[in-house]
Amino acid sequence: MKYYIVLYFLSSPFFITAQQNLDTVFKKANITGVQLLVSENGQEKTWYYGKRSADETARIDGATVFQAASLSKLVLAYITMRLADRKIISLDTPLYRYYVYERIKADTAARKITARMVLHHTSGFPNWASNPTAKQWHTSVLKTNFTPGSSWSYSGEGFMYLQFAVESVMKKSLEQIAREEVFIPLKMPSSSFLWRPSFADNGAYGHDKTGANTGRPEPFLPAAAYSLLTTAADYNRFLLALITGKGLSNQMLQLMLADAVPVKKPGSSQDEAADHISWGLGAGIQKNEAGTAIWHWGDNGDFKCFFMVFPAQKKSLVYFTNSANGLNVMQDVLNFYFGKNTWWALQWLDKEF
Repeated sequence: MKYYIVLYFLSSPFFITAQQNLDTVFKKANITGVQLLVSENGQEKTWYYGKRSADETARIDGATVFQAASLSKLVLAYITMRLADRKIISLDTPLYRYYVYERIKADTAARKITARMVLHHTSGFPNWASNPTAKQWHTSVLKTNFTPGSSWSYSGEGFMYLQFAVESVMKKSLEQIAREEVFIPLKMPSSSFLWRPSFADNGAYGHDKTGANTGRPEPFLPAAAYSLLTTAADYNRFLLALITGKGLSNQMLQLMLADAVPVKKPGSSQDEAADHISWGLGAGIQKNEAGTAIWHWGDNGDFKCFFMVFPAQKKSLVYFTNSANGLNVMQDVLNFYFGKNTWWALQWLDKEF
């Protein structure tokens, strides 16, 4: 079923039946709540399923705030590109020239790491050297696993290093920078890298695989790698601004979407999916029958999320859940809205992570 057919039948009995079928998919997967937004050429359609908490009656709606997990990273990527546009930071200057990072002082190879390497996930860092939500993380030792810039390996640590470098250059916190560079100009009123008291009224609670409520811990610091709190409407507004180059020069926009590295490691025997995935400056790039898409997934354990955008077709999908089971149905969701295609991103994600 093609995307335009879905839009055509939005008010028909056929579409109501299809919605009921997708509700059944969510229920069968034991997903507590879903906030879903799809758009095409500026026309948005929203979908809400389930509850903010399994222990309460409040339903998910458009104002419900979710943890965006690793979808946070693309916001820092956009900020970095804006700063590079204004010559405030260089994509290829070693970050140690902007910020002295105590955690890597014993690793001389880490002094080669640049913003471009971080955004490409070629920094050489592990995903996490220790639990990033623990305050002891600040003093844990961080070392590279391979020569920076030589191959792809996903790393949240890299984005934290880039965050600290940007904060050092700007002499402001990530939250302040994000408000000035992203949230205010792009009209994202429900977005923050830190918990706000107002979120107590509409923030979703996390749930484990059994559906048990795991709470909603407040991040102890703004973390570009995982702490963004937002809604599907806010995040979709950000994505549409990104793909149309709002706030970026045309040169920087093209660089962000075109400068990509392979995720397939040299000499590896990874399966076919890796041949269809590369990584741009901040997000994954997938090529399939539907065209070229940028995408990312988020996994904070009991919050799972995903987005996919086809820039040429001006189509986007943003999907937030407050469930550890949230990504188990992504193929059904993508097929429902974009039609049945080969979703290489999901195949690769299943094997790589």
